[in-house]
Amino acid sequence: MTVTVVSVSDTAGGAEAHTVALGRGMRDRGHDVVLYGRCPGWDEQGLDRAEIGLGPKWSRRTMATGLLRVPLERRRTQDIADSSIYYLQFKREQIALTAPLSGRAPVVWTEHGRWMGGPVGRLLLAGYARAAEHVTRVVCVSGTVADDLAPVVGRDRLVVVPNAIDTARFAAPLASVRAALRERLLPTRFQDRRVAVLAARLHPAKRHDRAVAAALASGSALVVVGDGPDRERLERLAAGNPNVHFTGHREDVPELLAASDFYLYCGAETDGTPTCVLEAAACGLPVVAFRGDPGTELIPDCGGLVIEEPSDLTAATVSAILENRGAGVDHVARRHGRQAWLDAYEQIFGECLR
Repeated sequence: MTVTVVSVSDTAGGAEAHTVALGRGMRDRGHDVVLYGRCPGWDEQGLDRAEIGLGPKWSRRTMATGLLRVPLERRRTQDIADSSIYYLQFKREQIALTAPLSGRAPVVWTEHGRWMGGPVGRLLLAGYARAAEHVTRVVCVSGTVADDLAPVVGRDRLVVVPNAIDTARFAAPLASVRAALRERLLPTRFQDRRVAVLAARLHPAKRHDRAVAAALASGSALVVVGDGPDRERLERLAAGNPNVHFTGHREDVPELLAASDFYLYCGAETDGTPTCVLEAAACGLPVVAFRGDPGTELIPDCGGLVIEEPSDLTAATVSAILENRGAGVDHVARRHGRQAWLDAYEQIFGECLR
């Protein structure tokens, strides 16, 4: 079959990594895959891509001009080649482009998170409901996400496929390998410390200041991996504290995870199944999360701890969870491996063609 992805994003995040993994996986299984638009990491995998002239991804900043561009962008779908399946995952493509594409082939959406609130959420929901009349399947990354959408889409078109990771890339290292990674990757002043890590896009909605406060409250060093619009604020908050180290964007995230002792997860209210938690658990790290954040149902299976406030993380509680290192490895391998995830998508696409 031919799977055509229509997506425009210039920011590397979980949804973009999901898109690249799906494209690579489907191609490796012998299917033709092409992207119309842009997606960080796509070209690096040698996947086929074409430009279509869509404007930027919708956000609060681009929404007004984006709505004005809808008639033009709908006409530009005529430049998209025929396909077996059209795959869309961002709101602009879903709301604006599903109807014209659905007249040519089944359209499949993926929903990565909870529905946003506020005036923007209500505005998008009306357009989303109209567009959903033309979608064939909506893949949700969790049951909670599906519950949000059931009143709008209908249960018969929803299917839950939890997020997955490459467990060959994210894996718990041997003790000797871990020691070498610590020496090579961690600041010298962290070598003999308990090291917490977070690896995520640094966005205000995720409130990563909680991770900084929790690490410091427990007497742990903290490695912050990633970049984003909230990095400057977080660096000011850390105020040059020698116990907090910002790496910026890195390509060696699996190695940095493997070199650390435990993971600090902070989620935005619209997040679905957090891949960062799966990656950390696959590398053997216990995960500390905050009550009320999405995805905390994963934490008990990862040998971790859910806390109320940053001050709840003490040196004693960290010592206790470090005894659970490696507890989540088997769970992630069984429930969130890449091949079973690809099986599910391949089956969904095939069912849409019947």
